[in-house]
Amino acid sequence: MIFSSHLRPAWLGVAVYLVIAGAALVALLGYASPSDWGRYLADPYTWRVVRFSFTQASLSALLSILLAIPMASCLFHRRFIGRQTLLSLFAISMVVPTIVAILGIVVVYGRNSWFTSLFGVSFPLYGLGGILLAHVFFNMPLAVRVILQAYQLIPDAQWRLASQLGLSRWHVFRLIEWHYLKKNLPGLFLLIFMLCFSGFAVVLSLGGGPRSSTLEVAIYQALRFEFDLNKASYLSLLQVFICSLVALAVYKLVPAIRQDVSLYQGARLLMRSSRLAMLVDFGSLIIVLLWILPPFIAIFAPIVTPLFWQTLWQSDLWWSLWHSVRIALPSGVLALLIGLSIAALARALRWRRGGDGWAQKLEQSGNLVLMVPSLVLATGLFLMFRNIGISIKHAYWIVVWVNAVMALPFVLRAIMPTVYQQEKRFRHLYEQMNVVGLARLRMEWSQIRSAVAQGLAYAVLLSLGDLGVVALFGSKGLETLPMYLYQLIGSYRVEQGACVAVVLILLCLVLFSLINRLIGGRRVVV
Repeated sequence: MIFSSHLRPAWLGVAVYLVIAGAALVALLGYASPSDWGRYLADPYTWRVVRFSFTQASLSALLSILLAIPMASCLFHRRFIGRQTLLSLFAISMVVPTIVAILGIVVVYGRNSWFTSLFGVSFPLYGLGGILLAHVFFNMPLAVRVILQAYQLIPDAQWRLASQLGLSRWHVFRLIEWHYLKKNLPGLFLLIFMLCFSGFAVVLSLGGGPRSSTLEVAIYQALRFEFDLNKASYLSLLQVFICSLVALAVYKLVPAIRQDVSLYQGARLLMRSSRLAMLVDFGSLIIVLLWILPPFIAIFAPIVTPLFWQTLWQSDLWWSLWHSVRIALPSGVLALLIGLSIAALARALRWRRGGDGWAQKLEQSGNLVLMVPSLVLATGLFLMFRNIGISIKHAYWIVVWVNAVMALPFVLRAIMPTVYQQEKRFRHLYEQMNVVGLARLRMEWSQIRSAVAQGLAYAVLLSLGDLGVVALFGSKGLETLPMYLYQLIGSYRVEQGACVAVVLILLCLVLFSLINRLIGGRRVVV
């Protein structure tokens, strides 16, 4: 039974998660004064911010997918030296903190950059151009990985038939590949759109002024600089409304995840290639390499300079590192506990009559941060704490909680398929032998520990690289490495900031490897 005693900890974890999230939204509503909404609705600045948010998010998603489709096709059909390295580079992009990648982009494309030295003109980095450049840097590898997963759904028989008929790459794409890809592209577009629409660190760092501001940045400014709680509440609710509409569209358009995907192993048979196919493959590969590789090189370049070793002696660096770790580790553990609670209840419901729909809704509740962005949740929690008399000195717990919720979708993505697979294979045996609770966890641990480690690692690294919530509540006691790095960039100490970025990314890679080796029981190749 789903209400049995061994599921009480899971019910408690889910209840705490939903109650606190609900309380944050109620606090937002409590500070929202509908009588002033007419004034905000008539404010041209509000709608300019909304229009720019839609514009940059739409263009970012479109560019990411247009680059990802030919790149994924090239990676699926071609075998070339460095292919696996390129795939690993795409994987690394998932653990690189946003502010670190932005620093690399500034070094490559900023005013005194490699681009300026090479071409003699400066790249328009601060504004829409820089925002698109950074968003595609982050989201194009994500799109490539999703599209490659769609390729794995194509049955072997179709590849064999296409090879026997001697179809060209273009005909294969038009007649076979596109049929599978077009089902995933609407959901992928909306997912990237939502990530860019709610983006904070990229716009804050590369926006270049009020003309390139988004709703998330406007909320930050209203709360941090103006301390206009009514305006912050209104903008937060507007953000929630827009993101909820987009999220509902995602759930309607994204196809259900099939647990038997592993049965389809796309056979990579040679297809008849033409000069046009080779030109498209080569061109897409060059464009992607020029887009992705230089910022990574720029990130690690300072490690050979004397300034890097001088920076290591700065006490501010090590205090910031300590604050980052003491926020990231509890956030990661909290995200994992909530994720395991949701997973335990969802799998208890999954195969019961009428329970599949409830299990799906429970999973979707873990994606709350996609509908209610982290800065909005942080604003609601701040207002809630203010109502009950808790001062801003306790912002540490707000940062930990919001970072945990922010990482929850990634934790669920890592653990849910494995948990469902175990339930599907052994649930009858567990029921017959009455294996529940800790006894079941001990039996399953060897099978799920790898997924648990991966989920925890992603949660810790997302928290480690967070700038949005820390920027909102930043103080001397909460000055993390991303915040310290942002301050260095803002004071035009880009060279020293580049050295701090090396420390931050090395810390990410070390924690990622340690978590996966100690908990996952294996060496993870990033």
